[in-house]
Amino acid sequence: MQAAKKEEIFPKDPNKTYSLMAIVDGDSFQVEKGPEDTVQSWPHLMVRELGLFLLVLAVILGVSLLFNAPLEEAANPQHSTNPAKAPWYFVGIQELVSYSALLGGIVTPALIVVSLLLLPYLDRNPKGTGVWFSRDRRVATILFTIFVVAMVILILIGQFLRGPNWHLYLPWSN
Repeated sequence: MQAAKKEEIFPKDPNKTYSLMAIVDGDSFQVEKGPEDTVQSWPHLMVRELGLFLLVLAVILGVSLLFNAPLEEAANPQHSTNPAKAPWYFVGIQELVSYSALLGGIVTPALIVVSLLLLPYLDRNPKGTGVWFSRDRRVATILFTIFVVAMVILILIGQFLRGPNWHLYLPWSN
């Protein structure tokens, strides 16, 4: 006996070339997507996001109650710390400035900002977007990884390997 053919709840209509958002060429993104294939954002997504927010808030509150984060002494303009370091998120740029004020303080940050502004116009190929480590986006992944690794290295050098008068030193040496 042959298995009964399953009746399609939402059969694909070859004449449908529009979506709910606008009239587009080609098939809608929602073709062959029935209610059993989708999840509504309300209440399902919102409840999950609220739950995650409450969990993160509880962890942050717990950490703040367990660990003390005291302030340092009041600022004394007569005696500054040596070395005067920027906060950790700027110490990478401070490290670049220590090598060359022009390149590290003006040219490199300007190139980063300009490249971020031009990125939507330079990278127009949608192939491979939304996929972790897609082979179609290998160059973009490699460039981003190099940038992140370079910034992490500069931050670590500036934060942990700089001593008095901004000289390099190993943390375990005197």
